[in-house]
Amino acid sequence: MTDSLLRSLRDRALDETEPLAGLLRKCLLLGAETGSSALRDWARLELNGYTDESTIPDYRKLPGVPITVDSISGNTWTKGQIVTRWQLPKAAQGYVPELLYLTQPIEELERQAQEKSLRFKPPGLAAAQSVWDRELGPFQSIVNMSYILSGTSISGLLGQIRTKLIDVIADLTVTTPLTELPRREDVDAAMQQRIGHLGDVYTTTVVHPSGPTAIGAGATASTGLRVSDVLPLLDAVRAAAQATDADTTEVEAAVTELNEVVSKPDPETGEVVKRAGKLREVADKLGIAAVSSATSAAVSALTDLAMKGAFG
Repeated sequence: MTDSLLRSLRDRALDETEPLAGLLRKCLLLGAETGSSALRDWARLELNGYTDESTIPDYRKLPGVPITVDSISGNTWTKGQIVTRWQLPKAAQGYVPELLYLTQPIEELERQAQEKSLRFKPPGLAAAQSVWDRELGPFQSIVNMSYILSGTSISGLLGQIRTKLIDVIADLTVTTPLTELPRREDVDAAMQQRIGHLGDVYTTTVVHPSGPTAIGAGATASTGLRVSDVLPLLDAVRAAAQATDADTTEVEAAVTELNEVVSKPDPETGEVVKRAGKLREVADKLGIAAVSSATSAAVSALTDLAMKGAFG
């Protein structure tokens, strides 16, 4: 059993067509056989995805990922403008991390690697969008912001993971015959050298929590985004709707209803989520990209605030 497992892992890891998920599941078994929690924990995190309580490996941190911006200035709609973090207003930069962490399960990354381009919108970008939007003059609005990443970048990340796995296997087979079970100490040492320590708690929060939960339009969630910051995002949805020739009555009505609920002194979480869901539903039904994009930004920010306890 041990011979076939280690040999199979070595041989399959060298096959570029072999999915990483299957290799990592074999690592789970090898970790259990050798008693190496380091190997088992790493394989499990790669398979299930990393959480805020996990140490994110350096190879899953991407620097300088470009940001795509959709905006309105008067009657002019600009879509897909590419900017960097340093091109954002100073006040907005604090909400945008210098590194983008890819914490998805390995199988999701393998699917994303097949896409031509991908968009990611962490909560910090919604906050930055709102802050930037407030600094603009009349008849100007930031409708949407998101990270844009090519599928080839994901492929490069997967290649790094495969290489690290092969390095670990190579380290083990140098000192241990395939007919024997590697010692736990050897497996842990290989993991420490090739992957690093995964036991420390690491937080990806960009803006520190602002204190106890508050209620109302001035409430602040632990992401640093205030409820009042979301109101301009709703205005952006309305502006995007009004800029089209389609009948956007339902969308504008849903925006008004959601705005009224959020602006109450003590908005209820359930009501906010319900109205936000209604807005997303009618926006998706309308089928206009600009409106859907603006709606996604607003609903994403409101949902994050609700999850952080900003409402009653």
